[in-house]
Order: sequence, then structure tokens, then C-alpha cells
Amino acid sequence: MFTLTKILSLFVYPLSLGLLFVGLSLWGQLRGNRAAAGLYTFLALGVIYVPSTQFGVDALAAPLEARYPAFAPEELPEGDVIVVLGGGINTEGKFGRWGDLNDASDRVLTGAELWKAKKASRVIVSGGAVQGPVTAASLARDVLERLGVPSNAIMLDESSLTTQDEAVAISNLTTESTHILLVTSALHMRRAIALFTAQGFKVTAAPTDHRVHRYGRAIPGWMPTVEHLSTSTAAIHEWVGFWVYDQLGRFDPVDHSESSDQ
Repeated sequence: MFTLTKILSLFVYPLSLGLLFVGLSLWGQLRGNRAAAGLYTFLALGVIYVPSTQFGVDALAAPLEARYPAFAPEELPEGDVIVVLGGGINTEGKFGRWGDLNDASDRVLTGAELWKAKKASRVIVSGGAVQGPVTAASLARDVLERLGVPSNAIMLDESSLTTQDEAVAISNLTTESTHILLVTSALHMRRAIALFTAQGFKVTAAPTDHRVHRYGRAIPGWMPTVEHLSTSTAAIHEWVGFWVYDQLGRFDPVDHSESSDQ
């Protein structure tokens, strides 16, 4: 199911959708339908070009990140536990010996920063094994320990593959109405808060990994870049993911007393 979900999600990403339109354009050319081929070519260019520009980032990503600006640790309240969601560390490379920090690795750094600021005495890191035998949670724990967080202050959720799984699994590791400092990427925070709130947590957002830049770059915003395309793709993933989870009722409050009686 996890693999199927990842495959289906490709059809809403700009690059995959653009390539699909290119394929349809070629099919139209082969069938002699030049009008259809021209339309699909135009759609392919638009689907790939717009998200690759600053305009695309401002339209797709900025509204999500504006909801959750960054805060210094001293501006946040104390909680019962710091929850660091997975996704910040890639699995080890073919010729490497350890996982590689990726664009979302600020999550782990922020988790360590909050613990050192004594915002909570425990840190829960989550994430199962997506590729290979090593879990994302164990990789994050290793980084936290290197940053000075003791092993006895770290709890692991090594079974989760999705944010929904993380919310459910972490609710089983804690008591009801636990106040958590939720650490995840700003783009992802809206959906994550909704899922954890549904499990009965009191949630304080500790957003990180903000990808919309404050200042302009040397390259004009109308020129397409891979960085813009990556940011827009992540934003589209969140917009669509939130809508799908909402339609499936994943944000409805969970009655834990009912589930414990069964």
C-alpha cells in the first residue's frame, strides 16, 4: 500500500505530469491529430515551467509556510515530549557508510536544540525502514546522540512509514492529552498538526526547514530552476495530501477509550 501510494502521487507532481503530457503529445502526433498534440505540448510546458519559477513557489509553497514561521526555543512553551518526524535523513548510499542529511535534516537539529533548551525531557524520533534494513528513526537517534542528546532521553518509533502511522504509533508511546512540541518541515506542518490533534495530543508547532527564501536570488524569478521545482513539488504533495486525508476522515478525533475496550 505504501509503494502504491507513492506511485500514484507521482501523477500530481509537475515533472511526472509534464512527461505524461509529452507522451500524449507524441501519441497525438503519431495519430495525425496535430491539434491534440499541440494542446498536450502546451500543457506539458505549463505544468513544468510554472512550478519551476519563483511565481510557482510563491503561489504553492508560501501560503503553507506563512502559517508556521520559525520560533527561537525561548519563544516556545515547555511540553511533555519533543516529537521529531522522520524524513530528514536519507538511507546510506551505495558507497557510503551512513545515512546522508537531506533538505529536511533541520528537523533533527531543531529537536536537539529544543532538548538542550529544556523544553522537554524526552525526544521521540520516528520513521521506519523505507529502503534497506536501517530505520529513519535509528539514523535520527544517532545524529541526536552526536549532538549531545543522551540515549536515555530518546524514544524510537521505527514502524511508521507515513505521517498517519507516526501519529498513531506515537499516541501508543505516550499518554492521552500529552503536550508535544511537534518538529517537522513548515510545508508539512499543517497536515501533521491535524493528524496529531486527531489523536488527542495538545500540539505546539516547532516548524523548521523553511524553503521559501526571504531574499531574491541572482537568477531572475521567471527563469526555471530545479530548486523551485523541488519546492513546488513538495508543496503540491502537501496540498493534495491534506485534501485526501480530509476526504478519508483522517482528521476526525479518535476515541481512544473505544479502541482500548475492543
